[in-house]
Order: sequence, then structure tokens, then C-alpha cells
Amino acid sequence: MLRRFKPFTLRPNLLYYIAEINVTNTELYGREYAPKAQAMIKAAGGRFLAAGQNITSFEGEPPKQRVVIQVWDNMEKIQVWLNIREWKELLKVSQKYATFREFAAEGLPQ
Repeated sequence: MLRRFKPFTLRPNLLYYIAEINVTNTELYGREYAPKAQAMIKAAGGRFLAAGQNITSFEGEPPKQRVVIQVWDNMEKIQVWLNIREWKELLKVSQKYATFREFAAEGLPQ
């Protein structure tokens, strides 16, 4: 009996957007920035994998007090999100209450 296999199809690798956040005003960050940011990111196509302050460091300098990991379909979607006028306005609010270190890494083929 011959077994049929599905042909292998290469799909584009996902991108992982990582942010390390040092929050200087937790109350205002949580009220004026975070909920709006989360809604905009989801509307632009980003999906949250992890977010919070319960971080375990294994080696080297620990990350900032808050870490967020998002997954995106591709770099183009991240670029579109980062260039939305409303997002740029919200960034001005975020900078009042936190500092950020942000970067993206391409996922490996699965």
C-alpha cells in the first residue's frame, strides 16, 4: 500500500516583537497607555504571547521590570502599525510614564 504525503509548503516565518519596559508611573501607565496600546496592536494584527512583570532571569543582566512579547505575520505589518498616526500620538503619552527597549526577531521555520 502506497502512502501519500502532503507536499511540503514553505510558509513565511513569523516575527516576534519584544519590548522591555521600565514603568515610572504604574497607575497612569495602566490607565492612560496600556489599554489603548493593546487595542491598537490587536487591531493592526499583533497578537500577545506574554506580558507582565513576573520575569525570571537565567543569565546576564536582567530585563527591565516589564516584558511584552507579541507575534506578527511579517515585518510589513509591524511597520504599518508603527507608522499609524494614532500610534505615534499614543507614544507621546507612553514616554511620560515609561521607557522602552524594543526589537523584533524572526521566528524559525516549523
